[in-house]
Amino acid sequence: MQEEPSLRDGVRVGRSTADAAPAARASVAIGFGSPANDSGVTRLDLNDILVRSPQATFLMRVAGDSMRDAGIDDGDLVLIDRAVTPAHGHIVIAVVEQEFVCRRLVKQGDLRLRAADRDVADIVPAEGEGLEIWGVVTTAIKSLPV
Repeated sequence: MQEEPSLRDGVRVGRSTADAAPAARASVAIGFGSPANDSGVTRLDLNDILVRSPQATFLMRVAGDSMRDAGIDDGDLVLIDRAVTPAHGHIVIAVVEQEFVCRRLVKQGDLRLRAADRDVADIVPAEGEGLEIWGVVTTAIKSLPV
């Protein structure tokens, strides 16, 4: 039996199901508003906005540039939802040779994992090997220079 890769670089995110009241949501305009009109401003809770399945959602930091053309860069954080059924075209976290990889799932003909970078070869399981999809990436979070 194969051992599941360690989650040392991933952490569970979300709110406990025991938390009853959802936080109020707010939006922000891109522009300058009046500070005097802040009566409608509330705190945003990213758990409420980004996490669909709290018990099955994890956060990992991406290493490498193979998904750059898909908008996921080295150092970005990604939310992975293990409750989402992987489908053709989803960006997924898969286990390949006991390592996590981030790739696009391709289900046309044979099953494969494709990098966004065209210079990186597809990952195709050998005959008789299964491909373990660990979870589906639902969100990428970038840091901007400050």
